[in-house]
Amino acid sequence: MAAWVQAIGAVLAILAAAGIAIWQSNKQHQLARILHKEEKRHDRIEQAKTLLALCRSCTGVVKHMRKQLHDRDAVHRIAEKKEYFDFSDLQVLVSAVTAIPLHALPDALVMHTLILGSAIRQFQHNLNAAFHGHRSMDAKAFGEFFTALDKMTLSLELSCDEIAKEIERVRAQN
Repeated sequence: MAAWVQAIGAVLAILAAAGIAIWQSNKQHQLARILHKEEKRHDRIEQAKTLLALCRSCTGVVKHMRKQLHDRDAVHRIAEKKEYFDFSDLQVLVSAVTAIPLHALPDALVMHTLILGSAIRQFQHNLNAAFHGHRSMDAKAFGEFFTALDKMTLSLELSCDEIAKEIERVRAQN
């Protein structure tokens, strides 16, 4: 009888040890999945914050440049190199936006990145066109130029708002 009790006890001990090992393994796996999900969420927030900072930088530079280009005379002075205009900040931003690997972004940020890149490149293109053709531009062409710059500024501001909303949406996810 004692041998049977000892044998049953040994089997129960083995089963209990196996059960505990399985439970611990499942718990570790569950915690690893939770940690992985949280890391992905954190990475997504950081990518969105970086994109937002870049978008705000683009908006700030565009607004600053737009203030310098307040009228036709300012465009003429800058185009004729009578007044300094710093294109390097704009070029740095265009390069930074262009260098963003779209395939590595979360899907919700791809469209915002494309819009940001398009707006900043259009801004650069419009400046180059105006500075090269400023002598042949009439009042209507200047009006269209200034309207286009204002629309691009608004587009950048809206993109910043949308990216900020995406950050809040991801933060709210569990």
